This record gives sequence, structure tokens and C-alpha cells, in this order.
Amino acid sequence: MAQYRSMRHPPRRAERHSSYRFLVTVLLTTTMVATGGFGTLPDNPVTQGLQEEIGENLPEPLLDPLNSYLVELSAPTIQPRPASKPNPPVDIIGFFLDDATSEPSIPVSIDGTGTEAPSLTSTLTETLTAVGTETITGTPTFTRTATSTSTVTPTNTATRTFTPTSTSIPTATPRCSAPSTDFVYTTFVNSSEQTIHIYWLDFSCYLIFYNTLNPGQSYVQGTYIGHLWQFKDSSTGALTADYVVSAANEVVDVSTGTISTATAAPAPTATTAPSADFYVSAVSLDGSGSVVTVPPGQPFTVTYDFQVFSDACPGCITQLITGLGFSGSTGEWCAYDAIPGTSPGAAGSEFTTLVAPSTPGTYSVVVEYHWQYTCADALPLYGGGGFVTSQVIGQVNVP
Repeated sequence: MAQYRSMRHPPRRAERHSSYRFLVTVLLTTTMVATGGFGTLPDNPVTQGLQEEIGENLPEPLLDPLNSYLVELSAPTIQPRPASKPNPPVDIIGFFLDDATSEPSIPVSIDGTGTEAPSLTSTLTETLTAVGTETITGTPTFTRTATSTSTVTPTNTATRTFTPTSTSIPTATPRCSAPSTDFVYTTFVNSSEQTIHIYWLDFSCYLIFYNTLNPGQSYVQGTYIGHLWQFKDSSTGALTADYVVSAANEVVDVSTGTISTATAAPAPTATTAPSADFYVSAVSLDGSGSVVTVPPGQPFTVTYDFQVFSDACPGCITQLITGLGFSGSTGEWCAYDAIPGTSPGAAGSEFTTLVAPSTPGTYSVVVEYHWQYTCADALPLYGGGGFVTSQVIGQVNVP
């Protein structure tokens, strides 16, 4: 046996101290759990089991200094318990650690004389006794310091910059006709080699077709100051010019938009308040446009399309009558004789025959708007202007 002991090397002092510190740490940690974090946690089955386990396995001399320390902390103390109980507590320490008593202790020779080293139990007892006899006067202080620094740096910066390319602001041409009560006559002339359609832009900016001018043709149009007209190539639909009525007796070249002043203009035949209760388009006099030359006393044909309505009197019977602007110059019937109702009303076409005056001169072809029970009642009233402003749709030259 002595030979066996001499074969073992005694543990170094640093290793013994490390083992003691580990065991002390385990014991203190177990004690902290058993006492509910030194009294900071509520009592529970885990703390109860650990308290019973420690009370059964540690002798009272070891528990006394430990309980003195717990009293200083105002924590629950651990009471010694008998080694055996009818219902033993849960072996929590054995659950985490192997049973140290299951293996025999091997005495270790410190020197060659055969003197054994102190047992581990006695050393641990002495260490904890020394610790327990010290007086703890300080109060543990726990300080939590949290420092958080957050810096938000925008990653997207959008800057919109508008740089005008010109210091002048152009004035846009109005795209709708302006309401007006200033009735005037305007002559449209086509000096180009192309056929041009003539449109009026109404108050809602809709294009209303009025007439077609072949190369070299012209006609007189009744209109209002502030109304907008547009002229388009009949084959391509391209805009050739536009025109805003600004004065009476203007002559407008529909191919270029050039404006001049007429030396003479047909006298207006209507004296009633202006209105827009009917539109006339596609005018043709003797099949040659809106301007025609007719020998004195000779008949000539008048054709056109119309749209008529009666917003002011939706239930009124309405007549459209075509003539030369004076009584007795009409055809034998009315272009329209019915109740058109409110806008857009009714649409139709006219084909009638008029007779050129016997006196040479320039005469206007005029359509009047009447409200009578029958066409026979309205025809004798022609020349008085009707209930809305009459429209000049063409011109007749008598040599």
C-alpha cells in the first residue's frame, strides 16, 4: 500500500485552491437558488427541494455560519434535517452532479512518509467556517447603466428643381368659344389649293362642323365676338389655322388665318337677342359652295344640314325657314316643323329653291327660327328675325 501511495503525485497548491474555489462557488450558487435568490424570489418547489437537500447533507457546524450570513442578507435560512425521511425530497443536486460518495476516496501521500493529505470534506468545512465567521457590514449595490446611441442618417434626399427655359410666358389660344351677345358677320375665304373644313368650337369645346370651302371659294358667316373657329384640311384633318372673332366685318383666310377688314358687309337682318338653338353646316348654293352668282330673277337651290333644339321652351313647336332675309323671299316649306326638345334636339337636312332678286346686288341667305303652331303660320312671319338670332349661311351675287 505504501508503494501504491508513492506512485501518486500530490496535487499542486494552485490546483487545490482552484478546486476549493469551484466547490465554494457551487455551494454559494446552490444556496442562492435554495433561498430564492437570497429572498428576492418567491418560495417554490425547487427552492424547497434544495433547502431540504442542503439541510440533510451539510452538518450543523457548516450551516451555522452560512445561516448567519443569510440573516445578514435578510434571506431565508436553511434548517438542518435528519438524514432519512419518509418521503425524501427531490435530489436536485444529484440531477446535475454525479454522486461524489459513490466512489471511494483515495488518500494521497503528501510526502514520502505516508502521511495522508487532509480530506476534501474537512478542507471545505474549514474554508466555509472561515468565511462564515467574517462580519459583512456592506450593503450590496447593483447599478445598471445603459447607454444607447442612435443616429439616423437619411439615405435618400430628393430635390426637385424647375428651371424655366424662357422668361416669357406664352398665352394659350382659348379652346372654347366665350359666351357673347355681340353679333357680327365674318367672311371666310379659301385662298389655297386645298379643300378646307370649317368648324365652330362651342361653349363646351366641342367641334361643330359648319361648312366646306373649295379652293377659291368664300362665304359670309354670322357669329359672335369671342367665338372660336378652326379650319382643317379635308383630306388629312390637319389644322390649317384657327380664328377668334374680335371685330365685325373681318375677312379670314381659312388656309393661313390671315385677318383683314371687309370694305362692305351684308346688313344684319335679325334684331332679336342672340342664341345658339340651332346649327347649320354643309351649305351648298346651286352645288357650288356658300357663295354663288345668279342672274336676276333666276332660281337657285339651297342645301344644308342642321341641328335644332329649344332649351328655352322644350314643348314648343319650332320652325326653321330659309330665305334671303326679307319677307316673301322664302321657299315653299320649312326646313323643320316639329318639337325638337332640349339639346341636342333633332337633326335633319334642307333642300329648297329660292329666286334671286331682280335688282343687282349682294344678298345673304338667312335661316330664321320661329315658334308657331304650323309652318303655314310661320312662313308669313319670315323677315322679322324669329325668336332667336338668325344665321347667315351663304351669299348670292346678282350681277
